[in-house]
Amino acid sequence: MPAKKKGGKGKGKGKSKKAKKENVPHAASNFPLTDNEIAAIKKTFTTLAKGKGAVAHIKLDQLGYVMRAAGGVPSEEEIRTITEDLTSNEKDLIYFADFLEIIGEHRKKHGFLDQELSDAFEALDEDCNGYIETKELIRLLTGLGDTLSEKEAEELIKEADLNNDGKVDYIEFIAMTCKPR
Repeated sequence: MPAKKKGGKGKGKGKSKKAKKENVPHAASNFPLTDNEIAAIKKTFTTLAKGKGAVAHIKLDQLGYVMRAAGGVPSEEEIRTITEDLTSNEKDLIYFADFLEIIGEHRKKHGFLDQELSDAFEALDEDCNGYIETKELIRLLTGLGDTLSEKEAEELIKEADLNNDGKVDYIEFIAMTCKPR
């Protein structure tokens, strides 16, 4: 959060404290993530992690997948280097605080894919309801480009539908798109 201005009440009128807080880099850390970005990364991490709350974690071999799902663009070499550093520190699980530091450092160097993935999701969400219904996705997977059989498409969607609601939301779409094959 930004440092407080001296001068008491009445200064800094205009945007609410919440609006200011959401759009500025997270000052408590050493990397340029806003509170909104941190919240989105946390949602992605906890969706893909094992455990809940403070014990939510991923395994080292999931790092690249989760980084990509959170909008990162790590190379295999970068993932290998990070994994070797963590292994040398006898860590085989990555908790959110560590992941946030890793993804923040990555962002400093490489940026994120957020806009491209968001645009792709919006293009597939034909009725603009915030998720891609199974029937929409099956039609797309079986009818465009390198097509899949209906059975293959259904298997892919079942794998992507992490909360088993019969729809693919944005987080599930990102996870599906970034999952190594």
